[in-house]
Amino acid sequence: MQPLHSQISHCCRPRATHGPSFAGAGMARSRVIWPIPTHRRAVVLAAHSRRRKQQPSSNILHQANPAAVEEPHRLLLQTFLDAPSNQLKLSFQLVSATVTVAGGDGRGVRGEEAIELDVKLAWREALGAPGAVVVKNHSDFPVYLKVLKCSAAAGIRVAVDFACNGWVYPVGKHPFRLFFTNDAYVKENTPRPLLGYREDELADLARPVLGGSREYPYPRRTKTGRPPTRADPHTETRVPLDQQIYVPCDERVGTAVIAAPSLPNLGGHFKSIAEIYSLVGLDDVGRLAKAKQIINSHAAAPKFPVPQVISVNPMSWRRDEEFDRQMLAGTNPVCIKRVTKFALTGELDRTAYGVQDSKITEDHIQKNMSGMTLQQALEDGRLFVVDHHDWVMPYLKRINELPGEEIGEISPRKAYAARTLLFLNNDSTLRPDDILSVNMFTAWDLAKAHATANDTSKNNFVFHWLNVHATMEPHVIATNRQLSVLHPVHKLLKPHFWNTLHVNAVARQIVFGSGDRRKNGDIFRGIQEVTYLPSKYAMEMSSKAYSNWNFTELALPADLIKRGLAKGDPNNPEKLELLIKDYPFAVDGLEIWIAIKKWVADYCSIYYVNDGAVTSDSELQAWWREVRHVGHGDLQDAHWWPAMDCLADLVEACTTIIWLGSAFHAAVGLGQYGYQGFVPNSPTLTSRAMPEAGAVVTEAAFLGSITPRNETLALMGMAAKSLARTGEVFLAQRPESELWTSKQSPAEALARFQESLEVVAGKIQMRNADPTLKNRAGPVEVPYNMLTPTREPGPVARGIPNSITN
Repeated sequence: MQPLHSQISHCCRPRATHGPSFAGAGMARSRVIWPIPTHRRAVVLAAHSRRRKQQPSSNILHQANPAAVEEPHRLLLQTFLDAPSNQLKLSFQLVSATVTVAGGDGRGVRGEEAIELDVKLAWREALGAPGAVVVKNHSDFPVYLKVLKCSAAAGIRVAVDFACNGWVYPVGKHPFRLFFTNDAYVKENTPRPLLGYREDELADLARPVLGGSREYPYPRRTKTGRPPTRADPHTETRVPLDQQIYVPCDERVGTAVIAAPSLPNLGGHFKSIAEIYSLVGLDDVGRLAKAKQIINSHAAAPKFPVPQVISVNPMSWRRDEEFDRQMLAGTNPVCIKRVTKFALTGELDRTAYGVQDSKITEDHIQKNMSGMTLQQALEDGRLFVVDHHDWVMPYLKRINELPGEEIGEISPRKAYAARTLLFLNNDSTLRPDDILSVNMFTAWDLAKAHATANDTSKNNFVFHWLNVHATMEPHVIATNRQLSVLHPVHKLLKPHFWNTLHVNAVARQIVFGSGDRRKNGDIFRGIQEVTYLPSKYAMEMSSKAYSNWNFTELALPADLIKRGLAKGDPNNPEKLELLIKDYPFAVDGLEIWIAIKKWVADYCSIYYVNDGAVTSDSELQAWWREVRHVGHGDLQDAHWWPAMDCLADLVEACTTIIWLGSAFHAAVGLGQYGYQGFVPNSPTLTSRAMPEAGAVVTEAAFLGSITPRNETLALMGMAAKSLARTGEVFLAQRPESELWTSKQSPAEALARFQESLEVVAGKIQMRNADPTLKNRAGPVEVPYNMLTPTREPGPVARGIPNSITN
């Protein structure tokens, strides 16, 4: 069932008397004063594109004719269209930031409106500097406006930039759109002539919130606009795959990476590892197949790139050391925690689930603790666990009864609620539990497969989807609803929300949707339910996990301390002591976290000189109220919510949001193909019961117990698409054409942030080259680059995107 949800609509609403529904728009109509042209006229340079893919690059923007730009009598319009430029008809009208309409409601005076492509904008010096510009589109197609540049003329002592980055629709659909300059103001410091426009902008974006009330009791996300079904008025109708789900137009940037793979119906399970190698162009022993061999065998060209985990040492993925290392440096390095008491036990209701004590005894582990007693190991912080018991157990019986009515749509499941106990060696590696025979598969291989299927499923539905994608969406909505585009926090966070709503909408349509999963053998909807262990219970299980969600514990220092992986003060991350010294995710992540927090603190201190400035910022307080009481309304009464009454709360909250949308997402989401692209290394489901301990398992029997062929191809196809990260903007980067600030101090703070990340990148490179740090690359010899800030070409998981874009 797809519930109706709360909404944010930047556009695409019926025409209103006070203007269009756009971010940066929504200006009430007021009496216009047409000033008499008595001085030199302002020059505005506009750069725009009809389509997103044809937005002018920053290089083109700066290649405008210098002589033309200096001409004080012309409005110069630089166009990049796939249609003749004479079809474009835009009008511009400047709004004063210093002079109000006489006898009016306090809004700034508007200047002369000009509609030609080459125009003369009249502007009297007495009107001071413009603070906004009204843009009308008299064409019959929408235009994407990147930037407007207003030169120093007619009383404007310095050049003024309008960072638009938004769509302007024809006047028949939306009368106009208003863009502010790239200055930032908290509401109380906004120039009085712009205050009314600022308030109109937010009022025009507001919609009734669905969720958090008896009348509208639904989770909060962007409204889709889909009509209800005939059978159930509370359930939304589906969107056909050839149609796009609604996303506010400014949030739809490019094409979402997620796509429904069109793959053949191969059916059944793989029979050999060589068959899987062939998908990526490797021969039966994992070497790159020569072109001559492929031609002679009439084999098809490789369908997918070689996953990193088999790119250097194709057989090392089977080693226990590598299995353990991936808990510190794989795609789910955030689940391992310290064991403080033994025996292990669950925290579920014993009346419902009975005794939950682990069957692992002291006798089982004593031989692998280097002569150390159990009590010594507990006290010294040498025992760790990856425990999925409480997440899986409530659904274990239902999962194991699949496919049930879905027979023919999903494969059978056989699950266990897995716990993996680990011992920390002196060299910071984790002790394997047994010695692996390289000549055959064993019951131990299947035990690792069952544990990994638990792990990949929880990472996908809890750490990746829930903790990043789903819980970020209320922040995106609240930011657009409550913070003006003039607000400094809006400018700080906006780059980290880029395309997130679009990706989430596509994910709900294709990835998480239930129902028609296969058609003519092709997996095209509900991919996650088909390919992951929990199947149709996955989203319900993520909901149960959300009941224990805590925003403050998503901050990296707090997370490490909670899991027992670090000691110290979470507010002083530089001095945290890691229990596992060679913990790549934690070591690299803390350096990234410290750099982000320093940047956020430097930026916020420019606009908030003390705690009182935070509490008196009405927009900021409204933003946080919506995040807590509406966006996360089901948890609004939790005691852990920050009060947002001091600068420290603001810095910590913004740092956490940026961390989640950038570095954390890169760590748990963007390296999936490198490890899960080779399914034997990271099975996503298991379908057969464990054999007796010590039993020999054939290769075919092992492969017949994990992810089948069709599901494997769907996973590989979806994960491989995330490697093509075209048009990505990475952490600390802003496109030159964005013109995000007019002040020197924020720009200098950003430059310091960029420099600090370059230092971090250098340290990561040095650690990856250090042979004493065995967890950095492991037996498979894949360096840990998930949190390397710099981006290099190629299909390697490297670089931290600014936002959640896949």
